[in-house]
Amino acid sequence: ARAVFLADIVFGLCPPPWSGHKHLPPTIRSPRDRGAGISREGRGNLPNEAVTTGTVKARPFNLRGWLLYRLARWIAPDYSDPAVLRKLIREDRARGPARPPEKVLARIAFRESRDDGLLAFHATAKTAPPTALKLLYLHGGAYVLDFQEIQWKLVTGLLARVDAEVIAPIYPLGPEAKWHETVAATQAFYLSLVERHGADNIVIVGDSAGGGLALLVAQALRDAKLPQPRTLVLFSPGLDLSGSGADQPALEKRDPVLSLRMLRDVHGLWAKDVPADDPRISPLFASQADLPPTIVFSGDREILHSDALRLKAINPAVDHRSYPEMAHVFPLSPLREGRQALDEAAAFIRRHAQD
Repeated sequence: ARAVFLADIVFGLCPPPWSGHKHLPPTIRSPRDRGAGISREGRGNLPNEAVTTGTVKARPFNLRGWLLYRLARWIAPDYSDPAVLRKLIREDRARGPARPPEKVLARIAFRESRDDGLLAFHATAKTAPPTALKLLYLHGGAYVLDFQEIQWKLVTGLLARVDAEVIAPIYPLGPEAKWHETVAATQAFYLSLVERHGADNIVIVGDSAGGGLALLVAQALRDAKLPQPRTLVLFSPGLDLSGSGADQPALEKRDPVLSLRMLRDVHGLWAKDVPADDPRISPLFASQADLPPTIVFSGDREILHSDALRLKAINPAVDHRSYPEMAHVFPLSPLREGRQALDEAAAFIRRHAQD
């Protein structure tokens, strides 16, 4: 219960009253490419100049928001401590992936399957009409943590807005599995869905690391000339494990949960055999050409806001929805901004599903 309460706080942050600030310009390059052009070999053509965002004005005093922000800073585990992260992984493995709680089961039809070697969760709204649309949901968790109970809020939020079936594979995690196993297993699962339902009926949705995995899979499909999903919907995606954004140190001071040290630890646990800016694990540094229509959500109280800004700078076709004062994966929260983001995601899915 405490974990759920904490997650609600962390993912539902409002601003402290003095929060007016300016963003620093995000860098577009990986550490190995500073001062040089970026070759086509896995990196695409990134612009040489940084992109500067505008000024965000201070919002009116919000006592509840300020208290939640301070409480989250006080209670949240120190994910930048490797010992804390490893303890969380041990506890996560003991629990296993979270099935939907009773209050969620009252609203959805739920079943499990085991296809292509992966356990998968299936959910549809009990009141939804029959539909061919499938939302392949790739859960977040820094590539090392399993499906969490709070992530059912994202599932039910989408099912309340889109007539579809959500299918969530429980993909291999580090440190037991390495990056290539995660990507290969997820891609194989997607292709099995394509065989049964057709690529035009599949939308890939991902949050945090799941958002990064969604883009990695789409890029791998493109490179192999395999069928692409209809669209990508990415909530606070992690796209750069090297943490090379020039604006990220400033964002880190405003982020109540994530840290650049955590990115380094995740790299070591999941992909230590390749550099952190390798495009096979950091999709920001791959070519962004010939990918499905993509919408990205981020808030400027998270270090991964930089990833979204840089992706938009590289690929202007990306629909980036930037939310001032929102934290990591804020659509999980009950706040108005979270509901609005889900509304926008649903509208994007419906628009492209009808194309």
